[in-house]
Amino acid sequence: MKKTKMRDFFFRVFGDRTEYLLALIYFRLCHPSAMMYAKTWYQGSYARLISKDIDLSSQRISDFLKAIGDEHLQREYFKNHISVLAKTNEGIIIDATSMPNQIHFPFNTWGYDDGGIDKQIRLLFVIDKKSSLPLYFRYLPGNIVDVSSLTTTIEELKKYNINSSFALVDAGFYSEYNIKELNSKEIDFLTRLPSSTKLYKDLIKDAMPDIETFKNAVKYGDRILFVKRKKVTLFGKDGYAHIVLDPERKGIETKKLLIDAIEDKEADKEQVEFELLKRGAMILVSSFKIEKQEVVPFYYMRQTVEKLIGFAKDDLDLIPLRVHREETLRGYLLLIFITLTIFALMKKEIGNDYTVEEVLLTMRNLKCKVFEDELIVSSSN
Repeated sequence: MKKTKMRDFFFRVFGDRTEYLLALIYFRLCHPSAMMYAKTWYQGSYARLISKDIDLSSQRISDFLKAIGDEHLQREYFKNHISVLAKTNEGIIIDATSMPNQIHFPFNTWGYDDGGIDKQIRLLFVIDKKSSLPLYFRYLPGNIVDVSSLTTTIEELKKYNINSSFALVDAGFYSEYNIKELNSKEIDFLTRLPSSTKLYKDLIKDAMPDIETFKNAVKYGDRILFVKRKKVTLFGKDGYAHIVLDPERKGIETKKLLIDAIEDKEADKEQVEFELLKRGAMILVSSFKIEKQEVVPFYYMRQTVEKLIGFAKDDLDLIPLRVHREETLRGYLLLIFITLTIFALMKKEIGNDYTVEEVLLTMRNLKCKVFEDELIVSSSN
């Protein structure tokens, strides 16, 4: 935190609450679990010697989260966060995730989640394309669909001097309104085309029968893909469709489809034929021309945000949510966002040989003797 100057702007933004914030960050990184255990963890941790005399009782934590949930304070935080960590205005990656829960809370509404319906809140992440670090988040009611939140997010980012020239988004953000808005703001984009659209169906029927040729073959890692590019019209403006076929995935999906179709005596043969064409395929659309060798690696930069969301949910125990007021929710999400940013910075620093969890667990095994003016770390294998 010192190295990246984050610690400096923590004190500028949070003032005398900073040490309390740091103690909770240490807790979320080292022992991600319910806040009710923070006090017990703190009493046996080196953190109590760094951030001294911190009351991590449940009530005080709740009061603190409510305090940092203040809208004006959070705007000040993001102004500092983005100015320090955003590398360029070249591009952003935007994705949203659901946070199902059963708490009684006005923002908690019914929405779709992985094919089912749950009470949930939607959390939208913005990642800097160049640095792969979190830049911003918004939370939305669970029944707000992704397509209605993209342009609002871009407008909010402008308030923090993020005037991105490129947005990489998932299929949930594809809509006539969003595409037209991105074009009007001269923001290039790349997104996956939803399979429910007429354009998708037309492209599948047109491109898939003869896609598996040598001229369309592309090496991606240790896999071979087939990629076709076609010029299309996207809501009144020229764009490009990139039809991608993964032959390995096609084989697996085709086998399952045919087994099910053969066993179903009433299967619609015409529909089955169309489903066969779709197997192993995805279609990406962009506002600009992308070479066939580059389109899949370009799109899979989205994995950056998916991994960060995974870290937040799995490594930092983002859900289940255990708060019941909007101010406390805002404070809790800001704490998680800051911790996730530090987690991502640690991962960059550590590299690929170890995970952050492995390093923290190894360091946890270090013990020390505490003297009045010095700590002496015990020898360790």
